Amino acid sequence: MPRIPRHLLSLLSRPVRSAALPAPTHVAPVSCAQVTRLAATRPFLAQARPQISMTPSSMLASLSPSLSGLQQLRFRTFGTEYQPSQRVRKRRHGFLSRLRTKNGRRILRLRLKKGRKSLSH
Repeated sequence: MPRIPRHLLSLLSRPVRSAALPAPTHVAPVSCAQVTRLAATRPFLAQARPQISMTPSSMLASLSPSLSGLQQLRFRTFGTEYQPSQRVRKRRHGFLSRLRTKNGRRILRLRLKKGRKSLSH
């Protein structure tokens, strides 16, 4: 592994500062009383930041009844999305549906040219 010169190492260890971005400044936390006072003077702020007086568990329960038992979930079943149907498969990807469109005929031609055993469903 090649050695990195010391002057390059010192450049790499410095934090990168972009000229386009201002230097980071500390932002003081805002209390609820300050937000309420600001909302009273500026009504548009009251709509932008609603007051929430709920615990995380009650928030989950209010979102959806199924989400309330998320902490209790031990087993989850997968694979319920795909319910195969021969009729739908043949209508979408079958030989006759490939012949009906220009791109479908192109697919059949390319598969025939490549030497595929089956051209379509």
